[in-house]
Amino acid sequence: MRESSARQFLPHVVSAVLTAMLLALAARALLWMPPPGSLAGVEERLQLRLVPRGPLPEAPPAPATALPPAREDPAATGPAVAARPAAPEAPAGGRPALYDAEGRVVLPPGTVAAAPVPGNDGTARLDRPNPVDYRGTRFEDDWVSDGDAADVAAQAIGRGQRRIAQLLMGKDIQHAEARRPPGVAFNPARHERPSDLGSEATGDAWRAAPVASEPAPGLDGRASRSLREQVAALEREHGRCPRGRMEKLMEPVREALARLQSVEYAMAKGADPVRARHQLPSTADAAWDQGRRALWHARQQLQDCRG
Repeated sequence: MRESSARQFLPHVVSAVLTAMLLALAARALLWMPPPGSLAGVEERLQLRLVPRGPLPEAPPAPATALPPAREDPAATGPAVAARPAAPEAPAGGRPALYDAEGRVVLPPGTVAAAPVPGNDGTARLDRPNPVDYRGTRFEDDWVSDGDAADVAAQAIGRGQRRIAQLLMGKDIQHAEARRPPGVAFNPARHERPSDLGSEATGDAWRAAPVASEPAPGLDGRASRSLREQVAALEREHGRCPRGRMEKLMEPVREALARLQSVEYAMAKGADPVRARHQLPSTADAAWDQGRRALWHARQQLQDCRG
């Protein structure tokens, strides 16, 4: 007895110890977080300076007879960089030209132009590059929330509880699901406690009828219709019996018929899916067995007045 109680108590102890360890780790992680004011010094070192841009220098006037340099044959001299054509003359208004003959921006002398972006026809892209160089990690699947430290601690506790459950019960955990009772043969002579089968004194002697259990033929109205037909046939066969005596014997049958009709009504009007799958079929089977056993008992009791 002590060994069995110790075995039952061991999983609770292990669960409590592991939960305490997870809470301690979460508290330690919270204590390691820097206070909100610790980044004030870093923010003070960041400075932004705006430098005013001066007027662009005038481009040197190009001679009237100046022609762009001839391009060399790349097959003969190898790869070479073509020379930029000279900047056009300034217009008559005295303002310097902003673009050259090929549509490029005229830069001041000594300015180094940025290299063209590969794969974009040699022109610079207009969209701004993403400043965050994100690279995925293998921890993305384990992350659930981007909340604060309390949410992260709750996630860690949940993961720890799942690991404990897998350690105690295995990875393949089958959740509890209600099932219908299996079919069992019914033999009143071999019943363990005959007092459970009822008696004439208590008015439930129909429980001892030797009628085997079976599922209801259908919850679409067939079960109740079959019971009503059997009741009508019994009343026709024993028409000479006193009405009060027959009504007393028909009480358990009418009770079972009422339960069957309530189940059929619930199924027809759209019952709860879980209730329609587990509870209602079992209720209908029990009412079906009660009605058939009560009919068998009534037929045996009314043999003396059969017409």
